[in-house]
Amino acid sequence: MKEIQVIKDVFISDLYCLYLRDENACVISDLHLGFEEEMNLHGLFLPKMQREHVEGLVDRIIERYSPEKIIINGDFKQEFSRNLPQEWEDILHFIDRYQGTVELVFVRGNHDNYLQTILSRRGIRMHEAYETDRYFIYHGDRDRGLKKITILGHEHPSVVLRDKVGGVFKMPAFPVNAEQGVIITPSMSFYSSGTDVLTSLISEEHFTPALRKVDPKKFRIFSISEEFGIIDMGYLGDMGSVQG
Repeated sequence: MKEIQVIKDVFISDLYCLYLRDENACVISDLHLGFEEEMNLHGLFLPKMQREHVEGLVDRIIERYSPEKIIINGDFKQEFSRNLPQEWEDILHFIDRYQGTVELVFVRGNHDNYLQTILSRRGIRMHEAYETDRYFIYHGDRDRGLKKITILGHEHPSVVLRDKVGGVFKMPAFPVNAEQGVIITPSMSFYSSGTDVLTSLISEEHFTPALRKVDPKKFRIFSISEEFGIIDMGYLGDMGSVQG
């Protein structure tokens, strides 16, 4: 399946986005543009694939949903402490590619300390959180509470499958707690392997502080498979008992 409606007018998509039909908006997170250059500085040389991967997905999002807005919910860039030359290039390229087609809304993530300097070149202001009548959207590295339908990033959620000989396969995932109105988006980064939801969401030491207020066992996990699209993996509590 390419998409599943998980709450009225809220669709999770195999394009790593949420589509909010009533807002005609898509939410993505954790793009981490500039990742390759930061890794190069640490002696790990990677081919520059991140921007092409991200823009390929965004092209398909626009083609499928024709949104009026794309809300980028944090960690648009990679380097915490400065703006790297590749980040300047990739970010301005992304903005120039899409700004005339959709409204780009940027929400601050923990990697975005110096992003505003680059956004200012195109007259764009970064938000600490983005709120509408029905949705409350913020990255999740800080606890801004839970209200309305809360949309978070930051966790890089994935489902980890292991075979009997020790092989590991990861699939990006959307954890959805429809009862409390909390949804976490997967990372759009090409290089992100993701964090196993069975450990990160069950643990009391959450990456995302606000999740301490949510019963983790009530998250329904929807993974993304290149072959099958969106796969309903069931409730996290049941997954833990099966794999435990």
